[in-house]
Amino acid sequence: MNRLLELPKAQQRALDLVKEIAAEKNLHPFLVGGPVRDLLLGRHSIDIDLTLEEGSSTLARALAKRIEGRVRSYPQFLTYKVTADEFPEIDIATARSERYRAPGTLPIVSEGRLNDDLLRRDFTVNAIALDLVDNALHDPSNGERDIADRLIRVLHDESFIDDPTRIFRAVRLATRLGFTIEPHTADLLRAAIESNALSSVSRERVWRELFLAMDEHEAPAVLAALRDAGALDMLFGPRRVPDLRDKLEAMRELIERDASLVRSVIYTGLLLCGDASPIDFEGSGLSQKRARAVVEIANELPRFGEALDHATSERQRFRLYRSVSPEMLAVVSVERPDERPRIERWRDFKQFAIALRGNELEVPPGPHIAKAIERTREAVFNGEIEPEQARSYAREMARKYME
Repeated sequence: MNRLLELPKAQQRALDLVKEIAAEKNLHPFLVGGPVRDLLLGRHSIDIDLTLEEGSSTLARALAKRIEGRVRSYPQFLTYKVTADEFPEIDIATARSERYRAPGTLPIVSEGRLNDDLLRRDFTVNAIALDLVDNALHDPSNGERDIADRLIRVLHDESFIDDPTRIFRAVRLATRLGFTIEPHTADLLRAAIESNALSSVSRERVWRELFLAMDEHEAPAVLAALRDAGALDMLFGPRRVPDLRDKLEAMRELIERDASLVRSVIYTGLLLCGDASPIDFEGSGLSQKRARAVVEIANELPRFGEALDHATSERQRFRLYRSVSPEMLAVVSVERPDERPRIERWRDFKQFAIALRGNELEVPPGPHIAKAIERTREAVFNGEIEPEQARSYAREMARKYME
Protein backbone atom coordinates (compact mmCIF):
# COMPACT_ATOMS: atom_id res chain seq x y z
CA MET A 1 0.00 0.00 0.00
CA ASN A 2 1.81 3.09 -1.22
CA ARG A 3 -0.05 5.28 1.28
CA LEU A 4 2.60 4.24 3.80
CA LEU A 5 4.95 6.53 1.89
CA GLU A 6 2.75 9.54 2.78
CA LEU A 7 3.02 9.19 6.57
CA PRO A 8 4.60 11.78 8.86
CA LYS A 9 8.36 11.39 9.21
CA ALA A 10 8.33 9.87 12.73
CA GLN A 11 5.74 7.24 11.84
CA GLN A 12 7.46 6.40 8.56
CA ARG A 13 10.78 6.02 10.35
CA ALA A 14 9.22 3.72 12.95
CA LEU A 15 7.65 1.47 10.32
CA ASP A 16 10.90 1.36 8.33
CA LEU A 17 12.72 0.15 11.45
CA VAL A 18 10.01 -2.44 12.09
CA LYS A 19 10.48 -3.79 8.56
CA GLU A 20 14.25 -3.76 8.93
CA ILE A 21 14.21 -5.71 12.21
CA ALA A 22 11.56 -8.10 10.87
CA ALA A 23 13.82 -8.92 7.91
CA GLU A 24 16.84 -9.45 10.18
CA LYS A 25 14.97 -11.78 12.54
CA ASN A 26 12.68 -13.47 10.02
CA LEU A 27 9.51 -12.03 11.55
CA HIS A 28 6.21 -11.24 9.84
CA PRO A 29 4.46 -8.14 11.23
CA PHE A 30 1.06 -6.81 10.15
CA LEU A 31 -0.37 -3.33 10.59
CA VAL A 32 -3.89 -3.97 11.90
CA GLY A 33 -7.23 -2.38 12.72
CA GLY A 34 -7.82 1.35 12.91
CA PRO A 35 -4.51 2.37 11.27
CA VAL A 36 -5.34 0.35 8.14
CA ARG A 37 -8.86 1.78 8.11
CA ASP A 38 -7.44 5.30 8.31
CA LEU A 39 -4.98 4.63 5.49
CA LEU A 40 -7.85 3.39 3.31
CA LEU A 41 -9.69 6.61 4.14
CA GLY A 42 -6.72 8.59 2.88
CA ARG A 43 -5.55 9.86 6.26
CA HIS A 44 -1.87 10.61 6.64
CA SER A 45 -1.46 10.24 10.39
CA ILE A 46 -2.10 6.87 11.98
CA ASP A 47 -1.46 4.93 15.17
CA ILE A 48 1.05 2.11 14.87
CA ASP A 49 -0.67 -1.11 15.94
CA LEU A 50 1.14 -4.27 14.92
CA THR A 51 0.24 -7.94 15.18
CA LEU A 52 2.43 -11.01 14.65
CA GLU A 53 1.50 -14.66 14.71
CA GLU A 54 4.91 -15.40 16.23
CA GLY A 55 7.74 -13.34 17.69
CA SER A 56 5.92 -10.29 19.05
CA SER A 57 8.18 -10.24 22.13
CA THR A 58 11.30 -10.52 19.95
CA LEU A 59 10.19 -7.60 17.77
CA ALA A 60 9.21 -5.42 20.72
CA ARG A 61 12.49 -5.87 22.56
CA ALA A 62 14.66 -5.55 19.46
CA LEU A 63 12.83 -2.39 18.40
CA ALA A 64 13.12 -0.84 21.86
CA LYS A 65 16.86 -1.55 21.86
CA ARG A 66 17.32 -0.11 18.36
CA ILE A 67 15.59 3.19 19.16
CA GLU A 68 16.91 3.39 22.76
CA GLY A 69 13.36 3.16 24.05
CA ARG A 70 11.39 1.30 26.68
CA VAL A 71 9.14 -1.71 26.36
CA ARG A 72 6.21 -2.53 28.63
CA SER A 73 4.71 -5.98 28.65
CA TYR A 74 1.06 -6.90 29.29
CA PRO A 75 1.19 -10.71 29.36
CA GLN A 76 -2.49 -11.16 30.16
CA PHE A 77 -3.30 -9.53 26.80
CA LEU A 78 -0.24 -10.81 24.90
CA THR A 79 0.72 -7.22 24.07
CA TYR A 80 3.73 -4.90 24.31
CA LYS A 81 4.10 -1.13 24.11
CA VAL A 82 7.34 0.43 22.86
CA THR A 83 8.03 4.10 23.59
CA ALA A 84 11.01 6.34 22.84
CA ASP A 85 11.77 10.00 22.41
CA GLU A 86 10.95 11.34 18.94
CA PHE A 87 8.98 8.21 18.06
CA PRO A 88 5.23 7.53 18.21
CA GLU A 89 3.98 4.85 20.62
CA ILE A 90 4.17 1.44 18.98
CA ASP A 91 1.79 -1.31 20.10
CA ILE A 92 2.82 -4.87 19.29
CA ALA A 93 0.57 -7.86 19.95
CA THR A 94 0.50 -11.57 19.41
CA ALA A 95 -2.38 -12.61 17.15
CA ARG A 96 -5.18 -13.68 19.47
CA SER A 97 -8.38 -15.59 19.56
CA GLU A 98 -11.03 -14.80 22.17
CA ARG A 99 -13.76 -16.69 23.96
CA TYR A 100 -16.46 -15.10 26.12
CA ARG A 101 -17.38 -17.10 29.22
CA ALA A 102 -20.58 -15.11 29.64
CA PRO A 103 -22.11 -11.98 28.08
CA GLY A 104 -20.47 -8.77 29.24
CA THR A 105 -17.41 -10.41 30.77
CA LEU A 106 -13.88 -9.77 29.58
CA PRO A 107 -12.85 -12.46 27.09
CA ILE A 108 -10.43 -15.31 27.65
CA VAL A 109 -7.48 -14.58 25.36
CA SER A 110 -5.26 -17.22 23.75
CA GLU A 111 -2.73 -17.22 20.92
CA GLY A 112 -4.23 -17.55 17.45
CA ARG A 113 -3.67 -16.93 13.78
CA LEU A 114 -4.06 -13.62 11.96
CA ASN A 115 -7.53 -14.55 10.75
CA ASP A 116 -8.61 -15.35 14.34
CA ASP A 117 -7.33 -11.95 15.42
CA LEU A 118 -9.21 -10.07 12.73
CA LEU A 119 -12.49 -11.94 13.21
CA ARG A 120 -12.55 -11.27 16.99
CA ARG A 121 -12.71 -7.51 16.42
CA ASP A 122 -15.66 -5.17 16.86
CA PHE A 123 -16.49 -3.90 13.35
CA THR A 124 -15.57 -4.89 9.82
CA VAL A 125 -13.82 -1.57 9.19
CA ASN A 126 -11.42 -2.45 12.02
CA ALA A 127 -10.90 -6.07 10.93
CA ILE A 128 -8.31 -5.45 8.21
CA ALA A 129 -4.56 -6.10 8.23
CA LEU A 130 -1.77 -4.83 6.00
CA ASP A 131 1.16 -7.20 5.53
CA LEU A 132 4.32 -5.14 6.08
CA VAL A 133 6.41 -7.72 4.22
CA ASP A 134 4.58 -7.89 0.89
CA ASN A 135 1.96 -5.08 1.27
CA ALA A 136 -0.93 -7.57 0.84
CA LEU A 137 -4.28 -6.62 2.40
CA HIS A 138 -6.04 -9.24 4.58
CA ASP A 139 -9.76 -8.47 4.79
CA PRO A 140 -11.82 -11.55 5.74
CA SER A 141 -15.02 -9.61 6.52
CA ASN A 142 -15.08 -7.19 3.56
CA GLY A 143 -14.20 -4.20 5.70
CA GLU A 144 -12.72 -2.35 2.72
CA ARG A 145 -16.13 -2.47 1.04
CA ASP A 146 -17.81 -1.08 4.16
CA ILE A 147 -15.23 1.72 4.31
CA ALA A 148 -16.07 2.60 0.70
CA ASP A 149 -19.79 2.51 1.56
CA ARG A 150 -19.17 4.42 4.83
CA LEU A 151 -20.87 1.79 6.99
CA ILE A 152 -20.28 0.48 10.53
CA ARG A 153 -21.09 -3.24 10.61
CA VAL A 154 -20.55 -5.86 13.34
CA LEU A 155 -18.89 -9.14 12.43
CA HIS A 156 -21.62 -11.37 13.90
CA ASP A 157 -25.07 -11.13 15.44
CA GLU A 158 -23.94 -11.74 19.05
CA SER A 159 -21.37 -8.95 18.99
CA PHE A 160 -23.30 -6.47 21.19
CA ILE A 161 -24.29 -9.27 23.57
CA ASP A 162 -20.74 -10.59 23.98
CA ASP A 163 -19.44 -7.07 24.64
CA PRO A 164 -22.16 -4.45 25.14
CA THR A 165 -19.59 -1.65 25.35
CA ARG A 166 -19.44 -1.99 21.56
CA ILE A 167 -22.75 -0.08 21.59
CA PHE A 168 -20.80 3.01 22.67
CA ARG A 169 -17.97 2.32 20.24
CA ALA A 170 -20.35 1.92 17.28
CA VAL A 171 -21.95 5.32 17.91
CA ARG A 172 -18.59 6.95 18.63
CA LEU A 173 -16.89 5.57 15.53
CA ALA A 174 -19.81 6.28 13.20
CA THR A 175 -19.97 9.88 14.38
CA ARG A 176 -16.22 10.46 14.22
CA LEU A 177 -15.91 9.05 10.70
CA GLY A 178 -19.19 10.42 9.38
CA PHE A 179 -20.37 6.85 8.70
CA THR A 180 -23.82 5.29 9.08
CA ILE A 181 -24.52 2.27 11.26
CA GLU A 182 -25.55 -0.45 8.83
CA PRO A 183 -29.32 -1.24 9.18
CA HIS A 184 -28.99 -4.80 10.51
CA THR A 185 -26.26 -3.67 12.92
CA ALA A 186 -28.54 -0.82 14.05
CA ASP A 187 -31.31 -3.37 14.72
CA LEU A 188 -28.92 -5.52 16.76
CA LEU A 189 -27.76 -2.44 18.71
CA ARG A 190 -31.35 -1.45 19.57
CA ALA A 191 -32.24 -5.01 20.54
CA ALA A 192 -29.21 -5.22 22.84
CA ILE A 193 -30.19 -1.98 24.61
CA GLU A 194 -33.83 -3.03 24.92
CA SER A 195 -32.81 -6.41 26.39
CA ASN A 196 -30.74 -4.54 29.00
CA ALA A 197 -27.49 -6.07 27.75
CA LEU A 198 -25.48 -3.24 29.32
CA SER A 199 -26.46 -4.49 32.78
CA SER A 200 -24.05 -7.41 32.24
CA VAL A 201 -21.16 -4.92 32.16
CA SER A 202 -19.72 -3.21 35.24
CA ARG A 203 -20.63 0.43 35.76
CA GLU A 204 -16.90 1.22 35.70
CA ARG A 205 -16.58 -0.06 32.11
CA VAL A 206 -19.68 1.84 30.99
CA TRP A 207 -18.40 5.05 32.58
CA ARG A 208 -15.05 4.52 30.84
CA GLU A 209 -16.82 4.32 27.48
CA LEU A 210 -18.89 7.40 28.31
CA PHE A 211 -15.77 9.42 29.16
CA LEU A 212 -14.20 8.30 25.85
CA ALA A 213 -17.31 9.60 24.10
CA MET A 214 -16.88 12.92 25.89
CA ASP A 215 -13.30 13.16 24.60
CA GLU A 216 -14.45 13.03 20.98
CA HIS A 217 -14.40 16.25 18.97
CA GLU A 218 -18.01 15.50 18.02
CA ALA A 219 -18.94 14.67 21.63
CA PRO A 220 -22.29 16.55 21.51
CA ALA A 221 -23.53 14.42 18.60
CA VAL A 222 -22.21 11.20 20.18
CA LEU A 223 -23.75 11.90 23.59
CA ALA A 224 -27.10 12.93 22.14
CA ALA A 225 -27.19 9.77 19.99
CA LEU A 226 -26.35 7.57 22.99
CA ARG A 227 -29.05 9.28 25.06
CA ASP A 228 -31.63 8.93 22.27
CA ALA A 229 -30.80 5.23 21.87
CA GLY A 230 -31.28 4.61 25.60
CA ALA A 231 -27.64 3.58 26.08
CA LEU A 232 -27.25 5.92 29.08
CA ASP A 233 -30.29 4.59 30.94
CA MET A 234 -28.13 1.95 32.63
CA LEU A 235 -26.22 4.74 34.39
CA PHE A 236 -28.81 7.47 34.85
CA GLY A 237 -32.22 5.96 34.19
CA PRO A 238 -34.39 7.40 31.41
CA ARG A 239 -33.86 11.16 31.15
CA ARG A 240 -35.10 13.42 28.42
CA VAL A 241 -33.28 16.71 28.71
CA PRO A 242 -34.89 19.22 26.29
CA ASP A 243 -32.58 20.51 23.56
CA LEU A 244 -29.70 18.41 24.92
CA ARG A 245 -27.62 18.44 21.76
CA ASP A 246 -27.98 22.21 21.34
CA LYS A 247 -26.80 22.72 24.94
CA LEU A 248 -23.84 20.39 24.46
CA GLU A 249 -22.90 22.05 21.18
CA ALA A 250 -23.03 25.48 22.80
CA MET A 251 -20.57 24.30 25.46
CA ARG A 252 -18.14 22.51 23.13
CA GLU A 253 -16.57 25.64 21.67
CA LEU A 254 -15.87 27.07 25.11
CA ILE A 255 -14.46 23.76 26.38
CA GLU A 256 -12.09 23.51 23.43
CA ARG A 257 -10.89 27.10 23.97
CA ASP A 258 -10.25 26.69 27.70
CA ALA A 259 -8.14 23.63 28.56
CA SER A 260 -8.61 24.24 32.30
CA LEU A 261 -12.29 23.25 32.13
CA VAL A 262 -13.10 19.61 32.92
CA ARG A 263 -15.30 18.53 30.03
CA SER A 264 -16.54 15.39 31.80
CA VAL A 265 -17.96 17.59 34.60
CA ILE A 266 -19.76 19.91 32.19
CA TYR A 267 -21.14 17.23 29.90
CA THR A 268 -22.25 14.99 32.79
CA GLY A 269 -23.93 17.92 34.52
CA LEU A 270 -25.91 18.70 31.36
CA LEU A 271 -26.85 15.02 30.88
CA LEU A 272 -28.21 14.95 34.44
CA CYS A 273 -29.98 18.31 34.13
CA GLY A 274 -32.45 18.85 36.97
CA ASP A 275 -31.80 15.76 39.07
CA ALA A 276 -28.35 14.56 40.14
CA SER A 277 -27.48 12.61 43.27
CA PRO A 278 -24.37 10.76 44.54
CA ILE A 279 -25.71 7.40 43.36
CA ASP A 280 -25.50 8.62 39.77
CA PHE A 281 -21.70 8.67 40.00
CA GLU A 282 -21.18 5.13 41.27
CA GLY A 283 -18.31 3.59 39.34
CA SER A 284 -17.36 6.85 37.62
CA GLY A 285 -14.16 7.46 39.54
CA LEU A 286 -15.06 11.16 39.79
CA SER A 287 -13.44 12.86 42.76
CA GLN A 288 -15.70 14.40 45.39
CA LYS A 289 -14.80 17.86 44.09
CA ARG A 290 -15.78 16.99 40.54
CA ALA A 291 -18.92 15.18 41.63
CA ARG A 292 -20.00 18.30 43.57
CA ALA A 293 -19.37 20.39 40.45
CA VAL A 294 -21.59 18.05 38.41
CA VAL A 295 -24.38 18.34 40.99
CA GLU A 296 -24.05 22.15 40.88
CA ILE A 297 -24.57 22.22 37.13
CA ALA A 298 -27.36 19.66 37.17
CA ASN A 299 -29.33 20.91 40.17
CA GLU A 300 -28.40 24.48 41.05
CA LEU A 301 -28.39 26.33 37.74
CA PRO A 302 -31.91 27.87 38.06
CA ARG A 303 -31.35 28.97 41.67
CA PHE A 304 -27.94 30.37 40.84
CA GLY A 305 -29.50 32.36 38.00
CA GLU A 306 -32.10 33.80 40.40
CA ALA A 307 -29.36 34.81 42.82
CA LEU A 308 -27.53 36.60 40.01
CA ASP A 309 -30.73 38.42 39.08
CA HIS A 310 -30.96 39.76 42.64
CA ALA A 311 -27.30 40.83 42.87
CA THR A 312 -27.09 44.63 42.95
CA SER A 313 -23.31 45.15 42.97
CA GLU A 314 -20.16 43.68 41.53
CA ARG A 315 -19.09 42.63 45.02
CA GLN A 316 -22.24 40.56 45.39
CA ARG A 317 -21.70 38.99 41.97
CA PHE A 318 -18.09 38.18 42.79
CA ARG A 319 -19.23 36.53 46.01
CA LEU A 320 -21.61 34.35 44.01
CA TYR A 321 -18.99 33.50 41.39
CA ARG A 322 -16.55 32.54 44.12
CA SER A 323 -19.03 30.03 45.54
CA VAL A 324 -19.22 27.80 42.46
CA SER A 325 -16.87 25.82 40.22
CA PRO A 326 -15.25 27.17 37.02
CA GLU A 327 -17.33 24.62 35.09
CA MET A 328 -20.55 26.03 36.56
CA LEU A 329 -19.49 29.54 35.53
CA ALA A 330 -18.70 28.28 32.03
CA VAL A 331 -22.23 26.91 31.69
CA VAL A 332 -23.70 30.16 33.06
CA SER A 333 -21.66 32.22 30.59
CA VAL A 334 -23.11 30.23 27.69
CA GLU A 335 -26.69 30.03 28.92
CA ARG A 336 -26.78 33.70 30.01
CA PRO A 337 -24.78 35.70 27.41
CA ASP A 338 -25.43 38.98 29.26
CA GLU A 339 -23.49 37.55 32.21
CA ARG A 340 -20.41 36.75 30.14
CA PRO A 341 -18.61 40.14 30.41
CA ARG A 342 -19.05 40.11 34.19
CA ILE A 343 -17.66 36.58 34.44
CA GLU A 344 -14.69 37.60 32.29
CA ARG A 345 -14.10 40.50 34.69
CA TRP A 346 -14.24 38.04 37.59
CA ARG A 347 -11.59 35.91 35.89
CA ASP A 348 -9.42 39.02 35.54
CA PHE A 349 -9.94 39.71 39.23
CA LYS A 350 -8.80 36.20 40.17
CA GLN A 351 -5.47 36.93 38.46
CA PHE A 352 -5.15 40.37 40.08
CA ALA A 353 -2.67 40.76 42.95
CA ILE A 354 -1.57 43.55 45.28
CA ALA A 355 1.84 43.84 46.92
CA LEU A 356 0.67 43.64 50.52
CA ARG A 357 1.53 41.23 53.33
CA GLY A 358 -0.26 40.62 56.59
CA ASN A 359 2.72 41.55 58.75
CA GLU A 360 2.64 45.05 57.23
CA LEU A 361 -0.75 45.84 58.83
CA GLU A 362 0.56 46.11 62.41
CA VAL A 363 -2.43 44.31 63.92
CA PRO A 364 -2.58 41.08 65.97
CA PRO A 365 -2.55 37.91 63.85
CA GLY A 366 -5.78 36.10 63.01
CA PRO A 367 -8.24 35.30 60.23
CA HIS A 368 -9.25 38.95 60.03
CA ILE A 369 -5.97 39.73 58.22
CA ALA A 370 -6.67 37.50 55.20
CA LYS A 371 -10.21 38.84 55.08
CA ALA A 372 -8.97 42.43 55.16
CA ILE A 373 -6.39 41.89 52.42
CA GLU A 374 -8.99 40.22 50.21
CA ARG A 375 -11.39 43.14 50.73
CA THR A 376 -8.56 45.55 49.92
CA ARG A 377 -7.74 43.65 46.73
CA GLU A 378 -11.39 44.04 45.68
CA ALA A 379 -11.32 47.74 46.49
CA VAL A 380 -8.18 48.40 44.42
CA PHE A 381 -9.44 46.30 41.50
CA ASN A 382 -12.80 48.05 41.46
CA GLY A 383 -11.27 51.53 41.72
CA GLU A 384 -12.72 52.24 45.16
CA ILE A 385 -9.26 53.23 46.41
CA GLU A 386 -5.90 54.02 44.82
CA PRO A 387 -3.14 51.37 45.04
CA GLU A 388 -1.05 53.57 47.35
CA GLN A 389 -3.95 53.58 49.83
CA ALA A 390 -4.00 49.77 50.09
CA ARG A 391 -1.98 49.41 53.31
CA SER A 392 -3.91 51.95 55.36
CA TYR A 393 -7.24 50.67 53.99
CA ALA A 394 -6.34 47.06 54.82
CA ARG A 395 -5.24 48.05 58.34
CA GLU A 396 -8.54 49.82 58.89
CA MET A 397 -10.51 46.84 57.59
CA ALA A 398 -8.53 44.38 59.71
CA ARG A 399 -9.30 46.38 62.85
CA LYS A 400 -12.95 46.54 61.86
CA TYR A 401 -13.11 42.77 61.32
CA MET A 402 -11.41 42.18 64.68
CA GLU A 403 -14.27 43.98 66.36
